[in-house]
Amino acid sequence: MRPGPDSSATKIRDLALAIITERDPVQIWPLLMLRLVADLPCDLAVLVDLDWRAGTGHARTGAPDWLFEAPLDALIHAHMRSHPLLRHYAHTGDTTPLTLDEVADDRWWKGEAYRAGKAAIGIDRQLAIPLSAPDGRIRSVILSRGGHGFSNADLEYSLLARSLLDAVNSHHSAVSRYRGPGDPSDYRLTPRELAVLGLLCEGLTTRAISSRLGVAPATATKHIENLYRKLGIHDRVAAVRAAQELGLYVPRPTVRVLDGPR
Repeated sequence: MRPGPDSSATKIRDLALAIITERDPVQIWPLLMLRLVADLPCDLAVLVDLDWRAGTGHARTGAPDWLFEAPLDALIHAHMRSHPLLRHYAHTGDTTPLTLDEVADDRWWKGEAYRAGKAAIGIDRQLAIPLSAPDGRIRSVILSRGGHGFSNADLEYSLLARSLLDAVNSHHSAVSRYRGPGDPSDYRLTPRELAVLGLLCEGLTTRAISSRLGVAPATATKHIENLYRKLGIHDRVAAVRAAQELGLYVPRPTVRVLDGPR
């Protein structure tokens, strides 16, 4: 039996609680992706940020972890303007969560873009949750599921989730106005990669990073390799130096514990 409205409301309440109790802001979007995958459930969730006028965009974060190894940015660059959901939001300004089945025609299911997505990430049925974005841009969570489509109960959940996701999105945008000398988006760093960079700066090993983030060592290694590539560096020492010089890492303040009066 699919979850009803009461179940959706309970899941959204639990999701909101998880967000406000998360101590590391960098982890909020990865946390959201993981919870969306589990709550609906679906096979994958990805946050995309697109410049529709320029025809460019990036996948900011997603779940599960194997998604980071897929050519998401290449798929976006090649096919974003032919994707029925993205095209609908770009042309209408609609902010309602919709499924691919509601807007796609036979040309999509028989076309190159669908085949490429199917081969790369198993794309089949999709549901989009559009978020607030400046004119000319699209910011949306795309949920994918294989085998069967999304139900009315899934749409009910998505409508509730949209308000919560948009609140997180607005908070992130407000905070970014007060950015330091380095902006992670200038280097196309995902929130997870930025978290890995911070842990590298704290001296953690790859295995320790994988344990801290709850991912496989191979996944942590992949994040580190992506960091090196995006920052144009080749080792940990250079990563720490780049993070400090570019303003991408601010050391946590040292808390002095006093034993009391002597």
